[in-house]
Amino acid sequence: MTAFLRVLLAAAVALAALPALPAAAAAPAGMYRFVVAIGGLKTTSRENWVRLATYSLTADGQAYDSHFHWSQRVRVNRSYTGVRGSGCGARDCEVQTANGFQATSSPKQLSGTYTLTGSVLRITWTGNGWEEWTVSEPIPGQLAKLSYRGSSFGATHGYGYGSNATWSQRASMAQIAAFDHQRLKHDYHLWKTDAGTPYLDEGAGAPFWMTGWRRCASGRCLGGANSATDYYLATANATSTDRRDTIWHWRRELADGRGEHCYTGNSHVKPMLQIIDSSGGFHGWVAVEASLNQSSPSQGTSADDIGVFELSEF
Repeated sequence: MTAFLRVLLAAAVALAALPALPAAAAAPAGMYRFVVAIGGLKTTSRENWVRLATYSLTADGQAYDSHFHWSQRVRVNRSYTGVRGSGCGARDCEVQTANGFQATSSPKQLSGTYTLTGSVLRITWTGNGWEEWTVSEPIPGQLAKLSYRGSSFGATHGYGYGSNATWSQRASMAQIAAFDHQRLKHDYHLWKTDAGTPYLDEGAGAPFWMTGWRRCASGRCLGGANSATDYYLATANATSTDRRDTIWHWRRELADGRGEHCYTGNSHVKPMLQIIDSSGGFHGWVAVEASLNQSSPSQGTSADDIGVFELSEF
């Protein structure tokens, strides 16, 4: 064997001994960043939970989750956002949201791997089970949609959308105010009670109850009212520049009955994450309701409203 052949053979052996590079994973519809609302909602349970998350996928099959979580097992009061809803049709009040959503960052993280088999996305979270979604493409090359299939950790319902927009890309309140909200369908699964008996309030297709939003003086919220209810739509806090928004609404007669101008009882708090396509276009929100009872001790969890929903064009 010549010296040249000996060098080639040694090189081949050395290459064979190197660890294999990870295979490139097929991203769902080519998208790597997803906003997701997911929850476990059962009429037989009073330990229902929801979480609102961002999923970041990588080309080598890794998945990273950052999320907020609310559960009937952990009794928490609402929190103030620091955003005031003045001059926008509702009462001049500081907007409330679900406890913790106003924080500077999400408190919980998961990591794992993902696979895509045909149109089925499966994410396996290290130490936290798996979930599956069916992937579709409402805007080819710009936006992917996730339709919930199932999980091993008790989730029952969910919504998700993904693109390659950065996490700092969002629609401003001015853009949201100018958007035609009649285009956004309201699909929802909400755990509630009727005379103490749990049921799931579910619906699909119609717009949200408030569509005539007006910009507030702060530039960080929208407001509106009908004959009975005040509505607010605001950023999660007074400084955030990410995808987080929140809806807060309450019946005016309940505030008046307590002698309050701004209601401090069991209002509806609905954290949301904007759906943004790869070109920066706005298409609505995935969201949760985490309205845990804070003012009716005798009712306990029977005064909770908790669930997942979407306000989207798709």
